[in-house]
Amino acid sequence: MALPLDQQQIRKVQLVLQMSKKLQNDVALLQRCQNERPPKTFYDFCQIRNRHNEIQGLVFIIKEKMTDIGDLLPPKMTRWLMQAKLKAVTIFVEISLDFVRNPPLTMTGSLTARDVLENEQKNFSEAKTFFDNMLLEQAVDDQMADQLDRTLGMIEETVGIIEKLLSKSRNYLEEFS
Repeated sequence: MALPLDQQQIRKVQLVLQMSKKLQNDVALLQRCQNERPPKTFYDFCQIRNRHNEIQGLVFIIKEKMTDIGDLLPPKMTRWLMQAKLKAVTIFVEISLDFVRNPPLTMTGSLTARDVLENEQKNFSEAKTFFDNMLLEQAVDDQMADQLDRTLGMIEETVGIIEKLLSKSRNYLEEFS
């Protein structure tokens, strides 16, 4: 016999479901960004990166809240959350790859280009580690593993392009003592 739900559990379930709806809308918004023109400036790219980071934060919060109430949620909620996270990452990586293939001057010729490129290299190296960890998760089926592999390939291509741009970027100005 199931125990009656208390008000706190009901609120948690409602909150997770509301956050999941927001996640779905945010991923759709990121998809629209991808369907539009590629970002032309580094500022535009940063705005898209910020959207992506907000999505990843929302996924983390939902996952954290699900630990207490997972059995009260739809049965495939964990899998849905993982797919939403993967879709958002894949979309962002595709946008990023388009962006670095034809980078603006701020990523190639400006005095701050090295800083920008090193930061992007760090971000994509962290994304690669995330994908390695995601491949080890139990909820990954063959279709999801194929998407992970494809996205990982795009991440590696993006890192390669960034490394080439880094090798051509200006060195830091050195201070004389």
